[in-house]
Order: sequence, then C-alpha cells, then structure tokens
Amino acid sequence: MTKKHKLHLVLNEIKESNDPTIIPCTFIVLDFDKSGNNVIVEKDVALEGGKTLINKPIVAKYFEVEDENTSTDNFGTHEQYLGKDRYGNEVVKTDTTPIGVFTTEGYLMTITVDGEEKEVLAADAVLWRTRFPDACDLILEWFNNGITINTSCEYLYSNFSFNDGVEYHHSPIYFEGQAVLASENRGEKNLVLPAYETSKLLSFNQISKFNKLVAQALNQESKEEKKNMELFKKVNELSHDDIRTLLYVELEKILNDKEYSWITDVYETYFVANVYSYEEGNEFDTYFKFDYTRNDSVVTVATESKTEVKVKRDWVEVSEFQAIQNQLADKSQKVDELSAQVTGLETQLNNVTSDRDKIEKQFNNLSDTVVALNTQVEELKPFKNQVEQEKLEQALNEKKDFYAAKFKALNAIEKFEDESVQQLIEKSIFENEEGKDSILQLNTMLVEMVTVKTEENNPASTVIREVSSKRENLIPASNDFESRFSL
Repeated sequence: MTKKHKLHLVLNEIKESNDPTIIPCTFIVLDFDKSGNNVIVEKDVALEGGKTLINKPIVAKYFEVEDENTSTDNFGTHEQYLGKDRYGNEVVKTDTTPIGVFTTEGYLMTITVDGEEKEVLAADAVLWRTRFPDACDLILEWFNNGITINTSCEYLYSNFSFNDGVEYHHSPIYFEGQAVLASENRGEKNLVLPAYETSKLLSFNQISKFNKLVAQALNQESKEEKKNMELFKKVNELSHDDIRTLLYVELEKILNDKEYSWITDVYETYFVANVYSYEEGNEFDTYFKFDYTRNDSVVTVATESKTEVKVKRDWVEVSEFQAIQNQLADKSQKVDELSAQVTGLETQLNNVTSDRDKIEKQFNNLSDTVVALNTQVEELKPFKNQVEQEKLEQALNEKKDFYAAKFKALNAIEKFEDESVQQLIEKSIFENEEGKDSILQLNTMLVEMVTVKTEENNPASTVIREVSSKRENLIPASNDFESRFSL
C-alpha cells in the first residue's frame, strides 16, 4: 500500500537572474538523521528519490493584503480538505496554486549547523514572479529580512521497517510537490512552525488511508496552536472550526508522543476521534468518543469519558430499498398535506374572535401545532427533493435509452453522443414548450437521417417520391358509380 509522508523544507538561497519573469532559488529538502517524528531516510534512499523532485510544483495559498501598503498578506498551509474524485471516491484535495517548479533533481549539499558540517538533500527551483508578483514579493521580503521561509513537501513510499523503535523508509520514494507556509504572524494568519528547529525535515507518522493524511496535518497544526496560544484571541462566539481546533489542543494533552488523532465528528457535547499509534508492540487504529464542555472560549475534554465506538451501517435488499423509495414518495405527499394544514391553521389563527382568555389559549395551542408541523415540513423536504430528483434522473435515462436505440439503428451513434443532441434529450423530459420543441427537433433529425439513407441506397426512390407527390388524376372526372369505384 502506498503511503504519504510530509517533509519540512527551508528556502536556502535566492539567486540573481537576468530573466525578470523568474526568481531562481534553492531549497534544502531533508537530512539523513532521525526526524522529530522518529523517521530516518538514509542517504542512498533520499538521493534515489531526489531524482523525482525535478518538474514537481511549488504551491501556495496566498492571502492578499487587507489594505494597500500594509503587512497583512500571508500564506496559509496545505489547505487540505476532504472531497470526492470524478468516480465518487473520497480523497484529500488541496486549495493551493502552483507558483513555481523544481528545475533540478535532488543533490547533496554540505551546510554548517551549530558549527558542524552536515550533508543534506537540496534542489534548485524557480518561482514565477510576473505570474504571481504579490506572493513572490512577500517571499523576497521575508528572505531580505532574515525570516526563515518554511515550506512543506510530501513524498510517497510503500516500503518501511522498524529497528530499535525507529521507522526507516526504504526505496522507492517519490516526491509530489511542495507548499510555501506562513512564516510570520501577520494578517489573520499565524506562524506555521517547523516540527523542530535544526532539521530540514518535517516528518509525520506513516499513514494507510486518506483520513490519516488530514489527521496528521491537523495534528501538527494543533501542536503549533498549543505553542502559540497567546496569539489565539476570540472576540466573537466560537465557530465550529474554532471548537474543533481547541479540541485538538486538548486531545494532544491526553495522547502520548506515539499517538496521533483525526477528529471525525464534533457534536454539541461530545466528539469522535480516530486515534492510532505506531509504537512498536502497541499499534492500534481505533475510534473513541469523548465528552467535552465549553465555557466561552475554553473547551474542556472529559478524559474519563473515553469510550471505544464503531461506525454502524447496514445492507438492505433491493425490495426493501424500493419500499424506502415508496416511503419517500408518501412522505413527499405528506409534506404537501402538512403545508396545506399549516396554511389552514395560520388562517384559523387570524380568524379567532373569542374573548381574550380563549384567544390566548387557542393562540398558544395553535402556535405550538404550527411550529411542530413546520418542523415536520422541513424534515420531510429533503425526502421530497430526493424523490423529485430521482424521477428526473429516471425520465432522463429512459429518454437516453429510447433515442440511443433510434440513433444506433441508423448507425448514427456518434451523432447521438454529440453535445447538442444530448442537450435536446435533457430538455425533452420537461412538459413545456421547450420540451416539445426539443422532441420535434430530435424526431426531425431522425427522419432526415432515414431519408438520406434511403436516397443513398435506392436512387429510384427520388423518382418514386416525385411521382407520388403529384396529385393529378387522383379524383375521377366523372361522378357516376362505375367511374368512382370500379378498378
């Protein structure tokens, strides 16, 4: 199984260039010592994988200045989120833009760290200055001011082993790309710190499924949030993301150094986290439920409430699924009935003319009923929308199957797949003037293709059609019985 590993890189050098459209630069990718997350990539493995750095993108999420000539712009992180690919599979996506590219393979470089020489893996790159001037100017500003420019890179690996509690990544490894991170507290973004100061590697634990990738990213952010809590100030009510971030900070206090977490769901009084450990002899991957309380901007996790949980799902027979669809149709009808009841009750409220006590009593009772019915209406609306959507999809599929057969019979399947034909088929399912016109155009198209094919196969058909189109002598001149009806 292919896994993904995140690295922390540092922009090491910016070079002069006669080409005004680019900024040549050099990045230190990693060293060959044990990382802060207990991972070692040996020199020969790193150099072999370094060959895949060339042509890989340098990306960033740039946040523009709030006002002109102010130091309020900044970069974000990997900007990861969960989404679905074109096949409906759940995957990790990123909201970043390429602003440059690596121009060389990885190579050995010797640097001085705390007075001692050290070998590292480095690579040259260019940033596209004229295409992304604001982002590049911010990088130049940081570099000229002596601010360490933090970046994060990822590589894929599939072979690993443990020796004396240390995780070793073996060949092959493949680099994917690199993201420029927030390297200063400015604007609304805080500094994204490296995992450790001297290393060029920001190492994360091995992962085996997509949600752990996000978990590690968020877990790293939660660690830095804990280090910089004095920068975290809330002036308004906490948002859902704010609560999630604070829960990561509290959860970090409960877990040990070998455990990582991914919060899957957050509710009003509890949350569910996927906790996993790579500690040798104590590996696990389990979901736990934790209770928590919130007081203003302070979130407290009840450690003793930790309970192992599992996701519940069920398989149903097709007939049962059809029954569920029928229930959805019934509930859709009930939505309409309840809506009518709500309208009637509201009218009834406006027509009450009893004395004050009776009016107040009836008003309160009917108000409660209206609220309950409105709640039911809102709850049932998704079912109605689902039924309507399924009906539209069923009608569209039937239309496509119907016309596909017609076009196929005329050896015109390529014409059927044409975008204009598909648009006409989509419009034809609606019972309006546009739908009728679309059906007419489709049928006309089919008739024209039949006519053309007939004329191509039988040239005499043209003569026959011309003769048959003549109307002379169709009505006998004489009106007697013999003339009109005899052969």
